[in-house]
Amino acid sequence: MTLRLGYEPSLSKHNAASIARISSTLLRYVVAVLSIGAAVLAAKASVSFLNTEPFVSLFLCSILFSAWFGGLGPGLLAIALAGLAFDYYLLPPIGSFVMGSKDAVRLIVFFVPALFVVGLTAAQRNVAITLQRSRRQLTVALEEQRKTEARLARSEMSLAEAQRLSQTGSFGWKVATGELIWSAETFRIFGYSPSVTPTLDLVVDRVHPADRALVQQNIERASSEQRDFDYEFRLLMPDRTEKRVRALAHAAKDAQGEFEFIGAVMDITAAKQTELELRQSEQRFRDFAETASDWFWETDRDHRLIRVSRESRIVREGIGVAPWEFAADREEEPEKWRDHFADLAARKPFREFRFRSVRDGGPTVHLSVSGKPVFDSTGEFLGYRGVASDITARMRGEQAEAALRSAQTDLAHAARVIALGELTTSIAHEVNQPLAAILSNAEACLRWLDRGPDHVGSARRSIEWIVKDVNRAAEVIGRVRSLARKTDTERKVFDINEVIKEVSLLLRRELAENRILFGLQLSPEQLTVRADRVQLQQVIMNLLMNGIEAMQSVSDRPREMEIRSQRNEAGDILVVVEDRGIGFSNENSERIFNAFFTTKPRGLGLGLSICRSILESHGGHLSAFRRSGPGSAFQFTLPLHQAE
Repeated sequence: MTLRLGYEPSLSKHNAASIARISSTLLRYVVAVLSIGAAVLAAKASVSFLNTEPFVSLFLCSILFSAWFGGLGPGLLAIALAGLAFDYYLLPPIGSFVMGSKDAVRLIVFFVPALFVVGLTAAQRNVAITLQRSRRQLTVALEEQRKTEARLARSEMSLAEAQRLSQTGSFGWKVATGELIWSAETFRIFGYSPSVTPTLDLVVDRVHPADRALVQQNIERASSEQRDFDYEFRLLMPDRTEKRVRALAHAAKDAQGEFEFIGAVMDITAAKQTELELRQSEQRFRDFAETASDWFWETDRDHRLIRVSRESRIVREGIGVAPWEFAADREEEPEKWRDHFADLAARKPFREFRFRSVRDGGPTVHLSVSGKPVFDSTGEFLGYRGVASDITARMRGEQAEAALRSAQTDLAHAARVIALGELTTSIAHEVNQPLAAILSNAEACLRWLDRGPDHVGSARRSIEWIVKDVNRAAEVIGRVRSLARKTDTERKVFDINEVIKEVSLLLRRELAENRILFGLQLSPEQLTVRADRVQLQQVIMNLLMNGIEAMQSVSDRPREMEIRSQRNEAGDILVVVEDRGIGFSNENSERIFNAFFTTKPRGLGLGLSICRSILESHGGHLSAFRRSGPGSAFQFTLPLHQAE
């Protein structure tokens, strides 16, 4: 059933065509019969109404029509029918098909022109049909040719556009005649007008002088050996620019059996430039990788090293193993490594992961490693790539810096203790004043108590004065202890004006004994700083003590000192300490901050150096300059703390 269904369409078409042919043939023969019948009827009508018998002429017309309409077969049928009608209606005896010998001649005379007319008409009809069929075929052929030409034109346009976009031209070269055929893109590549007839001389003239001999040699070899060729050369254009081209061709024989080359010319200038830049970039990257202190690495899916950018004693014999296999601190810092393994399992990037390594009994090496996961186009994990640095020197430097900071802290503490030793008399005086007042107020309290209950109020006031003087003495002792104690750096937020007032009170006796007029010009707004309070106390005390010592030998002018606090134009805190002492020379304006440089007969040269280090560790800066008059000025800046 399936097979019958499969053939049904073709069978139906075949049956329909057969039926159409049979119907057409039957129609032609029926028309022949009808035409003879019509001729007989017309002749009978003429006999009845016109008294004429136009049988022969009507029969010839019917035969002619049948032959013209149906062809030779219907025409012969019409002759046969007309002959029977001729015999029946015209030859005696009328009304029968019997005829004599003489009548047979008349019938033959009728048949001869009838056959002639049928043959001529049938031939004319066949010629007309053949011409009509040829016309239809010609029309179809012309339409097909037009479509082919249109497709060819589109193909040529597409080819020309493709050649323009790809900067590839085509050419043909007949070796025997030297004839060249170029495409439009080939003309453009060589820089010639399409109106110019291309020749080998034009090609050679356009070639760069340095490549001309090689090109001529390749042309001669190709024409003599008649083999495929593929080579590159340079062109020197009229504007002195250079082009790089590639010419390749296939040797073949044409229809006459002569050799010819069919080939292409490609403008590879941009590609060569890109290739050169890529090579330079690769070489540049390779140079960076080989000369950088860092080195690049790559691992596989199992985190085993598969590639490093250069040889290193750190990873020597490490290819094929995981980096943590040569780590020396996994047991010492398990939490750090646990977090690192979690990042690797989650395919997360990591930066500056540090660990220690000891290989082959050598010294300890500190490494800093950064990496990122790598995936293919489908998202499949391939491994990690990254960079590693040998930070052993940095770690040792940080350790040395930490030791230096510790030494500086010890040295600063020693300087504070020395300064407190120098202020022993002033401190003793500051403490003795409240102690003497306490003693006096205690004696007065006892006297008021001896006078009876009526004087309890006076005794109470004496006790309140005692408490006030005790707090005053405690503040003095507290300031001394804070400067003398040795503790770790502790930065807090406070107003720097408070520290300036505290140090000024501590040095009040020193200022009085040296007959110094001391002035405070502090900013009315809070100058909040985040710093170590004790270290800033040391800085301010050191600057004030330097001013006091600088004016000890001054006797011809008033001894004046002033300290000011304000905000500068940059919004930072600015503290200025000015004195009218002996000053310093211009060449010593920077040297005074060097360690162990001093202008004092008994100085160590450490105070200002320590002060500058303290301020720089807080993000500030200390500087000195000569005043326009006698004396000098020291100023330092600190960043203003902004409340969050």
